[in-house]
Amino acid sequence: MDDSISIVESFNPPPPKVTLEKDIALSGVEAVAHVTRAEQPFEGVRESDSGQQQWAWFLGGLFLLPLFVGFASASLAMIGDSGLFTSYSSDEPSLEEDASFAGEAYSVRSFYMSSGFEDTFAAQSFWDLTFETETWEAYISGSGSKDERGFDQQSIMDDNGYTWWIADIHYQDFDVSVYITQVENAVFIAFPSSSSEPTYAHYYWNDSGGIFDLSSLAVLIWPISVIAGITWGFSKNHPAFAYGVMVWGSIVLLGTGFLALLAYAF
Repeated sequence: MDDSISIVESFNPPPPKVTLEKDIALSGVEAVAHVTRAEQPFEGVRESDSGQQQWAWFLGGLFLLPLFVGFASASLAMIGDSGLFTSYSSDEPSLEEDASFAGEAYSVRSFYMSSGFEDTFAAQSFWDLTFETETWEAYISGSGSKDERGFDQQSIMDDNGYTWWIADIHYQDFDVSVYITQVENAVFIAFPSSSSEPTYAHYYWNDSGGIFDLSSLAVLIWPISVIAGITWGFSKNHPAFAYGVMVWGSIVLLGTGFLALLAYAF
């Protein structure tokens, strides 16, 4: 009987031993069991980390993205209102030859604007050209387009046949007539010699009808960011981020649609 057992054991060698750290020897079966027991405690940790990452992506889409979009929107609106890209100005008047209106002589000063002013002048949905002195301000304004310039003020011809516009006056203490005209990249102002002299000229415009001006982009960046954020979240396998965007984005899209409907109706 013992001989038969020894014969069976010879055909079934024991599992190989595995030497671990500190010279501890385990059989193959024991090593597998030990490794399995060692790996199992970390499965819960990995699941916890994955859940935390999903929450982080969700909060990023819910709070961080609208914060960045809000900052960009406010910056575009501030730049648009500042006139940084929608104005010309000059504080260097030049002495010009006097002009005469109905036999009365007027002093003339010119202000040269930067290149491109000639093509810009009076060609926007709203514009105004203002001259400043120590005691009064004179301006002309209007609404035009690239095809046709528009002026709110009446025009007049001087004694030499040149066309001027009759300016409106702010802060005047006496009755005075002022005339304004434009030639290429320069603007001219004719004023009574006894009056204070203009020292500054400023041209400002706003194309409110365009969709690519900064003020419009400050509004359009919201729905664009919503669509882009949702698309990015799903395409990059971060659905939690997309769901976070969808929470506040639904309000933005509904508000944008409502404003567009009002604009279309009125």
